[in-house]
Amino acid sequence: MHAMLTLHVDELVDLERDLRADRGEIEDLAVSIIELGLLEPLIVVPDGSTGDAGRYVIHAGHRRRDAILRACALLATDPQRFGLTAEHAAARIEALQQVPCLVRPDLAGRDALTQIAENGERVGLTDAERARGLQMALDDGLDIATIARATGVKPATVRAAQKVAALPDAAREALDSGQVGLDEIAALDEFADDEKALARILRSSHIEFAVAEERRKRQRAADTAALRQRLADEGYTIVKRPKDFPYSSRETELDRLSDEDGRTLTVEAHGKLDGHAVFIDAQHYGGPAAVHICTDPEAHGHTRRFRNGYVSPAEAAAKEAEAQLARERAEQMAAAREVRAKFLRSLIGSQKAAAKHLDLLCTITARWPSVLDDAHRHPYAGQLLGEVESWTPGRLQQHAVATAVLAIDWIAEGGRRWRIDEDAALWWWQRLAELGYDLTPAEIAHRDRQQATLDQRRAAEAAEETGNEQDDELADEVDWQDLDPEDVGPEGRIPGTASDASPVDDNTSVPDQHEVEASRDSGSSGSGPDTGRERAA
Repeated sequence: MHAMLTLHVDELVDLERDLRADRGEIEDLAVSIIELGLLEPLIVVPDGSTGDAGRYVIHAGHRRRDAILRACALLATDPQRFGLTAEHAAARIEALQQVPCLVRPDLAGRDALTQIAENGERVGLTDAERARGLQMALDDGLDIATIARATGVKPATVRAAQKVAALPDAAREALDSGQVGLDEIAALDEFADDEKALARILRSSHIEFAVAEERRKRQRAADTAALRQRLADEGYTIVKRPKDFPYSSRETELDRLSDEDGRTLTVEAHGKLDGHAVFIDAQHYGGPAAVHICTDPEAHGHTRRFRNGYVSPAEAAAKEAEAQLARERAEQMAAAREVRAKFLRSLIGSQKAAAKHLDLLCTITARWPSVLDDAHRHPYAGQLLGEVESWTPGRLQQHAVATAVLAIDWIAEGGRRWRIDEDAALWWWQRLAELGYDLTPAEIAHRDRQQATLDQRRAAEAAEETGNEQDDELADEVDWQDLDPEDVGPEGRIPGTASDASPVDDNTSVPDQHEVEASRDSGSSGSGPDTGRERAA
């Protein structure tokens, strides 16, 4: 049976191992005690450390004892605040200093558990304080199960508190500040050896997500290391991921290359050959993956089955040479334009001159009406078109002729770079010469290149037309009567003819097997060997 004693407040002493670093605000509690008195007794244990039988150690109720002292101070300094005279305040002070206490000698040596059990369900203990208390209980020799039963916390929480002492300072500071809770702090133990990972976790606004993310990173790193070791053991040459792979790198995956015979390269046959290597794609969505590559396909005689943005040194040099040639030609044509502009001014610079060249307007407008929109793009459009103040018939006529001439001239020079109309350009160069203009060497070379382009295009069109005619002739010569049904390919294609690459004309009826056999029977009964051929003809 535990004794209930009334002890003077001066007989009460603090625990040496008080869990609370800060006992918080006690002003409101002090006022409540003045008004209602102490509603709950303190739990004390006789002080055995000094042998003084008149002193008791507080195990539960430190804040209440502090609030009593504060209440006495308030009554002594401002009794009127509470509607009391000085005499009544002194009597209340004397009463408050007599503190009801429950004496519990059996709690001696169990101060850590007492504080946790007494304060754990109150707003008093922070997670950091609870962790310290659980660790103190462990230091007292109590096991995790006993501590969990006595305090009502989960065994996992006790184990988490056990790990706090071994955590880096940053983790303990996060616990002290309330940034992380005691349940979360246990997960940080596995990152105690990785300060950077721990810092990333503590910077996150969602600790649980950050921990899961770091675990995935660790697992991916472990899988990458295991894959690297396996590849090394198997004898592959391991390299870093090439720069700009796979979009514009020289290196290319083996299965995107073919050998001299057109066969696709394989890892099994080519993975360990000279010039072939492997890198690890650690960010592959399915986990770290080995990517087998050729470091220089052209140097090893391979053909790229699929093009990427890679430009070989030879190609780069050729492109640069081509670009330099284009710049030089552009400079030459710009100089030639200044010479040609003087001649154009003689054609369209006045209403009288323009009136002599209405044929140019008619021809250009009739044959190439779409070029007229390009007149304003001509570098001399501002000078030769100018601002129109009044649209007189003569000015209107001059403007129309000038528009057509400037448009065709700009097309001929190659101003519309996305599409050059060689027919229009060549006509204009010829017409200029007929009008008396002496073409410069740059313009002659430019005209010759346009003529060559036009000749090539026409040759290609003629070859395509010839091929189509040959296909039509071959199709007309087919004797469907004598054709074995097995010789007719899918979609009516006939092996051995040009039409083998394309379906038979839709208007041609392809006989089925019964029709062919019936035709053969009729031929053998007296129709003659040429009957089927004549019908086909």
